[in-house]
Amino acid sequence: MELCPSIKNILLLDSEGKRIAVKYYSDDWPTNSAKEAFEKAVFTKTQKTNARTEAEITMFENYIVVYKFVQDLHFFVTGGENENEIILATVLQGFFDAVGLLLRGTVDKKEALENLDLILLCIDEIVDGGIILETDANVIAGKVASHSMDAGAPLSEQTITQALATAREHLTRSLLK
Repeated sequence: MELCPSIKNILLLDSEGKRIAVKYYSDDWPTNSAKEAFEKAVFTKTQKTNARTEAEITMFENYIVVYKFVQDLHFFVTGGENENEIILATVLQGFFDAVGLLLRGTVDKKEALENLDLILLCIDEIVDGGIILETDANVIAGKVASHSMDAGAPLSEQTITQALATAREHLTRSLLK
């Protein structure tokens, strides 16, 4: 048994079980088709449950899966069969709350896809290589927000998404004048 709790994967799926953002930290699923099969199976097993108010926990194929749904998004955190469910649930809640903060309370598929870069940064701030780094949603959202540059930064220092958002803002302003 490992001394440090670890995560096997973090999944964010839509209401049809399709990927929005996923990150695997284990070689338990060596191929992309194995990962997609796991996602489909775990989605099928959990889709009829009512995990909207609080997180649910289930054993699935010798893994502990903690999950929660909001609108048309399904959040999952998977750990080994010997992991502590409370720690996994804390990771899930931190991810769920941080996404809510970053999306300013509008947690749905459309908003998640428009801000996919923030969600992926959020996952990276929570877990690195399967090791849990942070579970406090405010700290996670703060770190992610500090990674994203302000619109006044030079275009060479912005990501493509940020540069496109800046260009869209400038175009909108010029059209409204």
